[in-house]
Amino acid sequence: MFDRKIPFPAFALLFMVAGATDALIYLHSRELLAVYMTGNSSHIGRDIGDGVWGDLKPLLAVIATFFTATTAGAWIAMRVGHWRPTVILLLTALLMSAATPFARGEGYPLTTVLFIAAAMGVLNQVSGKESGVTFLTGMLVKTGRAFAEGNFSAWFDGLVRWSALVAGAALAIPLDQHLGRHALLAVAAMLTLGAMFTAGHAVMRRHRARLAS
Repeated sequence: MFDRKIPFPAFALLFMVAGATDALIYLHSRELLAVYMTGNSSHIGRDIGDGVWGDLKPLLAVIATFFTATTAGAWIAMRVGHWRPTVILLLTALLMSAATPFARGEGYPLTTVLFIAAAMGVLNQVSGKESGVTFLTGMLVKTGRAFAEGNFSAWFDGLVRWSALVAGAALAIPLDQHLGRHALLAVAAMLTLGAMFTAGHAVMRRHRARLAS
């Protein structure tokens, strides 16, 4: 189920961001992934098996950046209380914006990929109740289990997440065609919009709590 501390539109927006970011990475950096570390880990195993040691450094750099950023994001999130979603979304937007100036040319350079990987690492700490908000395979497994159990509320939850991710990936194509490298700024704007939603939601929750006490 959705984290009650994050309003429904903002949660759906997170998966749109993940889909859009993954599509942009696929278009401009197929060998170095920034959203899903499973692919990078598989590439490391492939390169070790092929004895291509020179290609390991950038892959390891991306994974290390993701891990460091998600650890730092968790540390920050545990210290900002009910502002967790807002702070994490703003940090993610900042990192996505920082990636833009380096994204010159057809392919994303390593610096851009590292900033995006850091952004995705931080984004996955937006909720303390989720193992990750950009992971699709595990979410589909949970959705299938919920459907088998007749838990249609949880099934609908998973369907919304999957649909939002697909919609985000589809949106990334025209953004890339019309904005070029500034498509990353459009993703940052989506994150900022999500931060506004969560900030307003946090204020309303605190107001209701005061009225109830």
